[in-house]
Formats: sequence, structure tokens, C-alpha cells
Amino acid sequence: MNKSIKDSLKEKIALLRVRQGDTEAFGFIYDTYVDRIFRYVHFRVSDREIADDIVQEVFLQTWEHIASKKPVDNLQPFLYRVAYHKIVDYYRMKQRQTELLTEIRHDEAAAAKTDSTVEIELHFLKKQIENLKQEYQDVILLRHVEGLSITEITQVVGKDANNVRVTLHRAMLSLKRLSEDDQNSDKKNAKNNIT
Repeated sequence: MNKSIKDSLKEKIALLRVRQGDTEAFGFIYDTYVDRIFRYVHFRVSDREIADDIVQEVFLQTWEHIASKKPVDNLQPFLYRVAYHKIVDYYRMKQRQTELLTEIRHDEAAAAKTDSTVEIELHFLKKQIENLKQEYQDVILLRHVEGLSITEITQVVGKDANNVRVTLHRAMLSLKRLSEDDQNSDKKNAKNNIT
């Protein structure tokens, strides 16, 4: 039995046990997904404490949903959808929808482990993503940072697969244009500094 089938079976068994009130089974679900959900939320809010709070809300809501015997067909997109809506709620409450992506804040331990070139590239890429419209930011993060499939993204954002594919394609074209514009600007500035 390959690993993904085995993991899928474990997840389905855990879901059944959670519906019966088994907190240890929910612990398995939590341990399986908490790092991925935290990474997604932290990338979106750029504040460790706020991300921790949102992640706790995500898992609390998920527990309540499953324990009340409401259906969950595929747990991963369900968790990302809950996280997505919690993030939207957070920014609505703060009236900062246009600032969904702010600068990445690294604590000293993470910064010490990170190669400075990679850190610069991530910062540069993050700044470019921030310049995209919200809809494009969402699909790029879900697809290329979180690794969700098109089907899973449709469940998160509530749009059909064709719409998600088109949005993702347009988002990547916009990101490429921004990158090219920045490179051309850097070359022009370097040329002006030489003369």
C-alpha cells in the first residue's frame, strides 16, 4: 500500500472517530495539518502571534464542524477554506484588505538558518506578489506556495475549475510582467549610475 493511500485511510478513520467525539483522533488531524495551515496563514498576515490565533480558530471551527457530524469530503481543502475565510475576516475587521501581504518578518532563529540570497529573492518575489490584485494573490499562494491542486483551490475560493485556471494563468502573466518591469528598471538605473 503506497504512502498516500495509507495516509488517506488514516485521515478517513480519524474523521470518523472525531465525529464520535474522539479528541485523540483530532490530535492526529491537527498534527498532520497544523504546520501547513500555519505557513499559509503566516504568509498572509506576516505576524506570528496573529497567525497563531487564526490557526487556533481554524482548528476549533474544524473540530466543531466535524464533531457536529457535518460532512467533510476532503479535509485539506476544507482546512484551507476555513483559513482563507478567517484571514478575510481578520482583514475586514482591521479594514486592511489592501494590505494582505506585508513584509515577511523573520525571527532571529529563522533568519540565522536562511541563506541571505534566498531571503532576498523571497522578499523580492513577495513584494511583486503584493502588487497583484487580491484575487491573483490568493490563487498564486494557494497553488505555488501551498501546493494545492486546481480542484482543491476551487473548494477554497468557491469558483469553478475553469475560472481558477484562467485566474491563475492571468496572475502568473501579471507577475511575469512585474518581474520584467523591475528587471528593466534595475538595468536602466545601473546604466544611469555608470554614466
